Amino acid sequence: MKRLLITGVAGFAGSHALQHFLINTDWEIISLDRLDFSGNLNRLHDVLKDFSDEEKSRVKVVFHDLKAAINPLIAADIGKVDYILHLAAGSHVDRSIEYPLEFVMDNVVATCNILDFARSL
Repeated sequence: MKRLLITGVAGFAGSHALQHFLINTDWEIISLDRLDFSGNLNRLHDVLKDFSDEEKSRVKVVFHDLKAAINPLIAADIGKVDYILHLAAGSHVDRSIEYPLEFVMDNVVATCNILDFARSL
């Protein structure tokens, strides 16, 4: 069975991707999210409520802020994956202007950290 890591699964795009892969595959899905203002467990709950317990068991939630590197404990919790969808990102232009360093950390540093993790697989 394939294993898919989706970052930002509690956000708008990530939650829709989760729903798509639950419906259209039999893959195991690992959700990696920090759960901030744009991503929350309510969105995840709204997606999963319509699935059976068996389908829900294919989803594993791992909490991590990608501004920090994926350390060996988080990497072990994620395990080996076949695919990565990196959907965690700051997307509000007004926030990028008001808080540019935070925007760089969320979008550039986080992407570097997920790419570094992918190289280790």
